[in-house]
Amino acid sequence: MANNQALLSAKAPIDFDLANNVEDFGGFAILDSSYVLSPGSSLSNILPTRDGLMIYKVQSGDNLSSIAANFGVSLNTVFWANPSLNKRKSLRVGQEVVILPISGVRHQVQEGETLTTIASHYNVNPEHILKYNKQVIVGNNIIIPGAKPTKKTTRYSQSKKLPRLADYFVVPTTGWNWGQLHYNNAVDIANACNTSIYAAAEGLVVKVRTGWNGGYGNYVIIEHPNGVSTRYAHLQKATTSVGQYLIQGDQIGHMGSSGNTHGPTGCHLHFEVTGAANPFAKR
Repeated sequence: MANNQALLSAKAPIDFDLANNVEDFGGFAILDSSYVLSPGSSLSNILPTRDGLMIYKVQSGDNLSSIAANFGVSLNTVFWANPSLNKRKSLRVGQEVVILPISGVRHQVQEGETLTTIASHYNVNPEHILKYNKQVIVGNNIIIPGAKPTKKTTRYSQSKKLPRLADYFVVPTTGWNWGQLHYNNAVDIANACNTSIYAAAEGLVVKVRTGWNGGYGNYVIIEHPNGVSTRYAHLQKATTSVGQYLIQGDQIGHMGSSGNTHGPTGCHLHFEVTGAANPFAKR
C-alpha cells in the first residue's frame, strides 16, 4: 500500500461509501490518498500517527466545536486528548490537534496494569477497550471509549532531581519529535524507515541488541563520560558494535520499526536517557 495513505477512524463521518473504498485495519480504515487529498476535502489535513490516533492540522475557519463535530467525538474528548489547549484562546491555522476515533480518553499502560485493572479503573467494559485496541502492552497509548479522566491517571514527568543537560546532547536524528515523555524517560522521533541515527553525545557503545527485546526491538546503548547513558531503540539495523567509542554525531544505525511499534509504517526512534532529564521532552 502506498506510503501516502492516511489512517482514519471508520466511525468518522464521511460522505462517500466506506464499504467500497477502504481496507480493514484493526477497527480503523485506510483511505487511499485519492480520497483524502482530493481538492477541498475536509480530511486533507489529517496525519496518521501511532496507537489508533490521528493528528488534524487546523484550517481556516475551524474551531474546536466544529472539529469535534466533524470527527463525531465530544468536545471534552478533544480537550482531554490535548491538555495544552486553552479554551480561551483561538486555534491557529496549522496547529496540530490529536483526535481520538471515539469519545473517551487515552491512557498510557503502566507496569503491572492489565486489561481488567484498567477497565475497572475507568469503570468501563473490558470488551469495549478491546474493540478499539489490538493489544494492551506496557508503554502503549490505548483508547478508553466512553471514559473520563481520573485523578489517578498517571502522567510521566521529569524528576526535579535529574540533572538537566540540554547543551550536552544533540538531536540524534531528523524527523518529527512527538515530544511526549513516556516510559523510561524517553521520547519518540518519527521519520521514514532507514533514516540515519546518530550518537547524541560522545561515549562508549556498551550494548547492541537485535530481536524483540521486550518491545524495544533492535537497539543500541551508549555510556557517556559523565555517567549518563542513552538508548536508541526500534532500529532497522545498527551500524556500530560493542566497545566502539563514538564522537557526538557519529552514525550508530538506521531508523526502523522493530519491536513493539504501531501505525502505517511504525518507523520511529525511541530515544531514552538514564541519569539525566531527557532534553527533547516537550510535555
